[in-house]
Amino acid sequence: MKKTILGALIALLVLALVFSPACISKATEPETTEPAREGFYRNTTYGFSISYPPEWIKEEIGQGGPLVIIRNPSNSGVVQVFIEYLPETMTPAEYAANAIESLEQGLADFETLSEGTINLGGELGYEQIFTGTESNTPLKAKLVSLVRGSQAFAIMAASPKAIFDPQKDAFDKIIYSFRLEEPQPFDVSRQDSLILFDVGPITLDPALMRDTTSASYVQEIFSGLVTLDKELQVVPDIAEKWEISKDGKDYTFYLRRDVKFHNGRKVTANDFKYALERACDPATESKTAANYLGDIVGVKEKLFGKANEISGVKVINDYTLQITIDTPKAYFLAKLVHPAAFVVDRDNVKLGEEWWRKPNGTGPFKLKEWKKDELLVLERNALYHGELPRVQNVVFRLWGGIPMIMYETGEIDITYVSASNIERVLDPANPLNKDLVTIPEFSLWYIGFNVTKPPFDDARVRQAFCHVVDKDKIIKLVLKDMVKRADGILPPGMPGYNEGIKGLDFDPEKAKELIRQSKYRSVANLPSITLTAAGRGEVSPVNEAIIDMWRQNLGVEAEVRQIEPETYPYVLKGEKDEIFEIGWVADYPDPQNFLDVLFHSSSEDNAGEYSNPELDALLESAREEMDTATRLSMYQEIEQMLVDDAACLPLFFSVNYILVKPYVKGFVPAPMPIPWLKYISIKPHE
Repeated sequence: MKKTILGALIALLVLALVFSPACISKATEPETTEPAREGFYRNTTYGFSISYPPEWIKEEIGQGGPLVIIRNPSNSGVVQVFIEYLPETMTPAEYAANAIESLEQGLADFETLSEGTINLGGELGYEQIFTGTESNTPLKAKLVSLVRGSQAFAIMAASPKAIFDPQKDAFDKIIYSFRLEEPQPFDVSRQDSLILFDVGPITLDPALMRDTTSASYVQEIFSGLVTLDKELQVVPDIAEKWEISKDGKDYTFYLRRDVKFHNGRKVTANDFKYALERACDPATESKTAANYLGDIVGVKEKLFGKANEISGVKVINDYTLQITIDTPKAYFLAKLVHPAAFVVDRDNVKLGEEWWRKPNGTGPFKLKEWKKDELLVLERNALYHGELPRVQNVVFRLWGGIPMIMYETGEIDITYVSASNIERVLDPANPLNKDLVTIPEFSLWYIGFNVTKPPFDDARVRQAFCHVVDKDKIIKLVLKDMVKRADGILPPGMPGYNEGIKGLDFDPEKAKELIRQSKYRSVANLPSITLTAAGRGEVSPVNEAIIDMWRQNLGVEAEVRQIEPETYPYVLKGEKDEIFEIGWVADYPDPQNFLDVLFHSSSEDNAGEYSNPELDALLESAREEMDTATRLSMYQEIEQMLVDDAACLPLFFSVNYILVKPYVKGFVPAPMPIPWLKYISIKPHE
């Protein structure tokens, strides 16, 4: 169990008693949206209420500390309400036992005076009365623990020991007034909402977004000329139709006349011109504009500050936009589904560097509220130009606990299944099995080599490191057969996928010979090697297994250096060590999005800085090839070259195992991120 909440409880308890109310930091926003009532506090975010004497003082704090502190006028007694998310299902008594253990460690002279089960407004709780000393202050306190699903509530009343008993009746009235209620954050009804778990976006700026988590929000709040439907076909969005010139270079888009930003302002071709040029402005510092907009004539000049406008983007009239690309490209329309091509409101951007915290988009949903690390609520956009979303609200509980527990206790409606739970979910006798949806994903998880640093500047060393990793063993023992082994780079189902590609098989003896043939001649001559990974301290089981295989099969040691997962995709290219882990999910269903974007020498997403002039030439030829069969054949040749040269160590293609509540209708089992929330409807349920 985490002890952060209970540890803070002790520290804040003393702070609340010893110092004035001004010493306690307040939340930047109130936890409740309803008007304050004297002597009564209701928290709609977490679903509880509590009453207190009108003359007492209330302080709202927020998640991570006490949600609310209530103190008497003399500052000699305090009641605090905490919430903690449980790592496993617990009873109130079990949670209370952990609380006592934590309190014993934090307080000197600790002594439990009494404990037992109580009834609190129809909810069974557990009550403990104890004494202890902190910072030379003798304390006496009553702690009541309640559990609802994955949430544990702790209500503590405390004061200096000598004056606790005279205040006992007042404390009891406050504690026993505590009531659990249905959470209705920002007045959002549970019955008309889809409830999900998430960690929240890094950014909502379409030009800066580089991670799949942020993309899932950006695609719902913003939109572009075209989009992907449920079958992954490019279909009209803000552009109702388009024409392509005979030479395949000029795209004329005819915009719908009924499209409005969330604030009601109409969208015109000038808005798209602004958005595209902003994405390519060097001051924006977009890391995606070059890859996804670079086919447009004049984009490179704009990116390098040599032009004020993009010459290949022309406004014909308010509702007609012409885009000219350098050469015909079969996949160009598909690239426009990437957020870098989405329209943004110029006036919205003028609000400042983090304008996207109050985005004025055009997508099917608009941002209703966002409380960092707590809640994010999307609301149906009544002005949406397409078919209106069926669900009124989508509530994301950010960092709100263990998703699997939250799903089983009915707190969220959809969740991914982890390896630790897959066996019981796959059991047909388990009730969860009927909720399971399995979706192969257009993604690749791989180990990248930094070819600019020894020893991976030598292809034979890269090949050796590939040959000593037993992927089948990792998939079976660590990943419990939840993924598909990757011999190549293109995932199954992706156009151009080659089932017969020849990978670098598990062959330790061949690996040792390759090291002898390399310019390093011996493992002893290899420099130190560090694996850059996303994480917060604990090395992932997959990385542990790979490092152990390098050690056991090749005699090579590797250390791990971690970067915060949220910032990892944004800083990896500049901060990578000799090797690094990385995952890639398709932005559009075309092999160019993997082979060219990840391995062309000039690509921003070529994190390992792999460079091969022959490969670059083939990639550039494939860009211009308009015959589908020929183009896919070229990509298969390119993919085999990358595998043979060990441009990376492909590990596996992901498969998503997702639980969906029976009352959630319209779930889209797409193999890549698309706008999907608009298809969801919620049937009546308990």
